[in-house]
Amino acid sequence: MKKMPRQRVGLAVGLAATAGTLIAASLPHWLVAALAAGLCALIYFVVARPLPETDHALRESERKFRNFVEQSLVGLYVVQDGKIAYANSKSAEFLGYDSPEQMVGTPVAALTHPDDLPILQENHRRRLSGEVTSLRYTYRAVRRDGSIGWADVHGSVCEYEGRPAIMGVALDVSQQVAFEQQSRLANRVFDSASEGIVITDAECRIEAVNPAFTRITGYSAPEATGKFSRMMTGHGAEVNHDMLSHLARDGHWQGEMLDRRKSGDWYPAWLSISTVRDVEKKITNYVGVFTDNTSRKEVETRLQFLASHDSLTGMLNRTGMMAKFAQQIEGARIADRQISLLFIDLDRFKTVNDTLGHLAGDQLLVAAADRLRRQLKEGDIAARLGGDEFTVLMDDPPSSTAAGELAERVIAGMAQPFTIDGQEMFVTASIGIACFPADGHDAATLLKNADVAMYRAKQRGRNTYQFFTSDMNTRAFEQLLLENSLRHALDRGEFVLHYQPQFDAASGRIAGVEALIRWRHPELGLVLPGTFISLAEQNGLIVPIGAWVLQEACRQAKAWLDAGWRIGHIAVNLSAKQFSSGDLLDTIRSALERSGLPPAMLELEITESTIMNNPPEAVLLLDHIRDMGVAISIDDFGTGYSSLASLKQYPLDSLKIDRGFVKGIPHDADDVAITEAIIAIAHKMRLKVVAEGVENTEQADFLRAAGCDMEQGFLLGRPMAAADLARQFADSSLSLS
Repeated sequence: MKKMPRQRVGLAVGLAATAGTLIAASLPHWLVAALAAGLCALIYFVVARPLPETDHALRESERKFRNFVEQSLVGLYVVQDGKIAYANSKSAEFLGYDSPEQMVGTPVAALTHPDDLPILQENHRRRLSGEVTSLRYTYRAVRRDGSIGWADVHGSVCEYEGRPAIMGVALDVSQQVAFEQQSRLANRVFDSASEGIVITDAECRIEAVNPAFTRITGYSAPEATGKFSRMMTGHGAEVNHDMLSHLARDGHWQGEMLDRRKSGDWYPAWLSISTVRDVEKKITNYVGVFTDNTSRKEVETRLQFLASHDSLTGMLNRTGMMAKFAQQIEGARIADRQISLLFIDLDRFKTVNDTLGHLAGDQLLVAAADRLRRQLKEGDIAARLGGDEFTVLMDDPPSSTAAGELAERVIAGMAQPFTIDGQEMFVTASIGIACFPADGHDAATLLKNADVAMYRAKQRGRNTYQFFTSDMNTRAFEQLLLENSLRHALDRGEFVLHYQPQFDAASGRIAGVEALIRWRHPELGLVLPGTFISLAEQNGLIVPIGAWVLQEACRQAKAWLDAGWRIGHIAVNLSAKQFSSGDLLDTIRSALERSGLPPAMLELEITESTIMNNPPEAVLLLDHIRDMGVAISIDDFGTGYSSLASLKQYPLDSLKIDRGFVKGIPHDADDVAITEAIIAIAHKMRLKVVAEGVENTEQADFLRAAGCDMEQGFLLGRPMAAADLARQFADSSLSLS
């Protein structure tokens, strides 16, 4: 073997030192490859090739070079037969070994990630086979503790101890790979972010934008790059100064601003800007992230609208109306002018909901709201409080009649038929009117007083309007107290029954007794049903009260029967709610069983309108009642549908002619004709006829002559307590026994 010239050794040392430093500094790939090849050659001469024992100078150079290799900033290694044959200290450090000697003999497979091992083995094969002289690639190395590190390697074939081997240079590029991965991830985030991103230099010139920026603004990246960012410079020096001051002081700024798209349309943007500084703390860039706030603004606007408006009709709701009302009152107080509030309630709207369904009811409300709007003048404010209640707020000088005129227009407009899904519907309006400042000094008081006036309009027959008066509050308060007392009357045993006799028109003897409820109020005394029955209907108490009446009437009738008094039958009125309550049959059965009264002695009186609400169900229920042996009578005949033809489908026993027709006979020709017709047709239908409200002998004689079966009225006997009725007939010739 020839001696290695001293000059080659020196050159090798210099080249190795230079290459090690430059490789560590991450030079371009072509330069790294060249330097790595030089290092491989040096390793061959120094590590793989044996030197003559006699060349001391060369051996000294070799020693120095070995020291240099061991202290190199890059890993140097030799692989032979698939195992590490040589490694320097940097290689050991990279792979987590205490010394290079620990690595010698370690299989390369143990130091390589399983997924990258096939690539590494293939690269070794290609070099050993002479297919290529050298290769450079990056792979994942497995450290001694099992962690993963990335290595950039460059190697070539050499002879080591007389046999082929792979010599290589390895550079730890774990940080670079991690940085590249983070950079790729950042680029993907940058490109796929739904928010617009704009990066500018310190002068606010755009350097980069992402696709979302283009989608939102309409400007492409080439169009935007190099231009000043309007978002960051603002649309005026003051805005720009304020924003940049915040950025310089705090390092970030965020807020809402208007920006303009390429199309020229303005849109609201929510912008967040951060500063980027260099090592000297100087601002080098601004990074802005923004979103198109158009949809959110629309949602906010919609929510604000819904907070103060009715979603069905688009009118102000109660909240919006009360806020507007308070503003109007304050303005009227300052200007010393009057404001009128109309409280509008649709009559019989509940019937539409109950019979045709809530969808039809909603359509009717929308149509009613549109019709109401058409009656208003500019400046009038309409609102829907809920359900079928509306209000109108209007300026109304004290000497003006504008409020009353508007009420008349609304009533006339609502009275016209509505067509919903091809079907005509009829509703009317009841209106209450309260005025500022005469009827109250705040919105809540005026609304309450207008509501009170509206209920007064309903009591007057509906389809009318009523101005608030001071005594209405007194009546309303009394009504409230009465309703509160009514809720406890049943539990306190304050209800009593009075009984009015019914007489056989032909014989003049008693043929029956009608049970009539009275309320013995602890403070008001005896209260007649006209005062509290409607309240009981409204709050649902009529059902338990009606059940008590039925129980008590059956008990009293059985007591009279046990005493030997023949009263014929006892008649009990059923309310519409009681009739449709769902437990009527059980209530009747319970009253009969608990009292022991024969079912044939009980007669239930039902109004025409009650059974006409749902004829099929009414027929079925009446059949069940008749099957129990209980008689059925139509009460107040002539005030409702008044159709004998329609009544033929119902299982009835008798009907009562309303006192309104009896009152006019025998002098009113129409009442006479109607009464005679009812009696004649009822007898043809095998129904008995009872005339109520008989107050003089002329009426009694006419009814008897016309063929009326029974008579009832003040002429023959007033309603009285059970004991008084028994006493009266015990002392008379018409004895009950």
